[in-house]
Amino acid sequence: MLFLDIAACSCIAYVIWTIFRLQHNYVKAKKIGLPIIFSPVNVFGPLWLTTKGFLGSTLEKLPFGLGEWVARTEVGWTYHHKFQIHAEHGEAFIIVSPAENEIVLAEPNAAEEVMRRRNDFIKNPAVYGMLDVFGPNLDTVNGKVWDRHRKITVPPFNEKNSALVWRESGNQAEQLLQTWCEKVEVRSTQPDIFAVALNVLCEAGFGVHSKFVDEPNFSRSEESDQHLGYRECLRLLLSNFIQLVILNAVQKSALPTKWLLWGRMKKIAIARDQFLGYMTNLLAIEQRAFDQGDMDRHNLMSALVRAQGQSQESDSVRKNTPNTASGGLSDGEVYGNLFIYSLAGHDTTAGALHFAIVLLAVNPELQDWVGEEIDAVRNADPSGLCFYEETFPKLVRCLALMYETARLHGPVVMMPRYVDSSPQRLQIHGREHIIPPHTTRTLNFVALHTHPEHWGPDPLSFRPSRWIVPDENAESGGTCFLEPTPGSYVPWNSGPRVCPGRKFSQVEFVRVVYGLFAGGTRVQLVREPGESLSDARDRALRIVNEAKVEVTLKMVDAYRIGLKWVKGQS
Repeated sequence: MLFLDIAACSCIAYVIWTIFRLQHNYVKAKKIGLPIIFSPVNVFGPLWLTTKGFLGSTLEKLPFGLGEWVARTEVGWTYHHKFQIHAEHGEAFIIVSPAENEIVLAEPNAAEEVMRRRNDFIKNPAVYGMLDVFGPNLDTVNGKVWDRHRKITVPPFNEKNSALVWRESGNQAEQLLQTWCEKVEVRSTQPDIFAVALNVLCEAGFGVHSKFVDEPNFSRSEESDQHLGYRECLRLLLSNFIQLVILNAVQKSALPTKWLLWGRMKKIAIARDQFLGYMTNLLAIEQRAFDQGDMDRHNLMSALVRAQGQSQESDSVRKNTPNTASGGLSDGEVYGNLFIYSLAGHDTTAGALHFAIVLLAVNPELQDWVGEEIDAVRNADPSGLCFYEETFPKLVRCLALMYETARLHGPVVMMPRYVDSSPQRLQIHGREHIIPPHTTRTLNFVALHTHPEHWGPDPLSFRPSRWIVPDENAESGGTCFLEPTPGSYVPWNSGPRVCPGRKFSQVEFVRVVYGLFAGGTRVQLVREPGESLSDARDRALRIVNEAKVEVTLKMVDAYRIGLKWVKGQS
């Protein structure tokens, strides 16, 4: 009886607290002057996280739309709603819940202003601090500290590094295609593409070379668990990032960690510690090369060491890492930036490639459209070496394929920004709104990318050719690349915090597509028994549209899409 009394009292207390918080937040939201919708739970609260698995499906079926809020408790819920929810509630609306208020925004001008005003609308330290696995980094810091990180970590993304990305992406694409063409059908497209992206990252990021055919050792023996290779360490950390964040958070707290360190979590802990050791050794190698005057190395780590070494600040400034815009980075900050670039560069490009390949298989006419450009560029190169500097700028259709894939199936579907301690004014459709402290403003990337006012009558159609438009300044039918309305296309973010690895990802994507579809090579959907081609396409598109956010957007059950590669004759 005592237990039941305690449980009943706890439930009553929780309901009272929820009502109080909803009323308090509603009053704050009302003053902002935007449409309001309600969520009766804190979507990141432990109670909802532990109960939504069995309560969510039941609550969602409540009559009169009483359970429609459940769909918005999923991470990345905006991917499935696209612009439709804004068509119903407005380009900006507020979600009032027992947690802090959240403004969801899909108005391009206001979105652009939020991204431009990085010191007014910041990355919430309570949220982004969880990404400091190896140390603070460009993605998690704000203010003058961000200035310092930006100053040192952006220069490595230069044309010399792009040329290295181009070469390694070509090597990996060649091996990948050979492997795929030798198979009757391919069900491993997703892990294969992610392996290629990992290898490109290891080479262009850290100067570590890996062949696609060199599969990592997945042996479950105790010895292999204790001695992971560099590539396998990074693969484990990137593919288990959520578990890594949990492990790191628990170990930073006062909670005991012994109960965590078994099974897969133990292997992740081993991979984290060994990866730190590998980074330490590689950083020392690059530092020695820099000290000896070797400037011929162009991976990101070598360039980072070079930028670090050119800092005019003293060693004491570097080690203490004060909150200033000057100075270098501590070792922990170097490791933190290298890892966050690894996470961003690996998942985003690999995800875009995976979606693009499946969508090309669904739309054979687009393969011909892209392949026509690829073969024209190849045939115009008498050397056959396809150097980055000459070839990449000519592959406009390949780049358009990436842009359209990122528009509809971009790896990041929303971006939260936070109003911390001071109210902020923001213009939305010419009307000024005052955003109070402790309010999250979520930029709905998917809705911005499918806004019918800015993307025409077919915003949900996968049409890469929309990016190649007539050039009004050119004579006799010239074309140019589409420049969207500012704020309406932001897969790499915008403003001062635009992704520094944007060119890295574009070069890698274009070079892999160039290698896969050259010489008439094509990919086909594999039909299930008794399935028509139309049904196979519908099934593949259904899997694409049911993708979920797992750190970044990924297809669920991707193995259900079988592909057959047919190599061309030239």
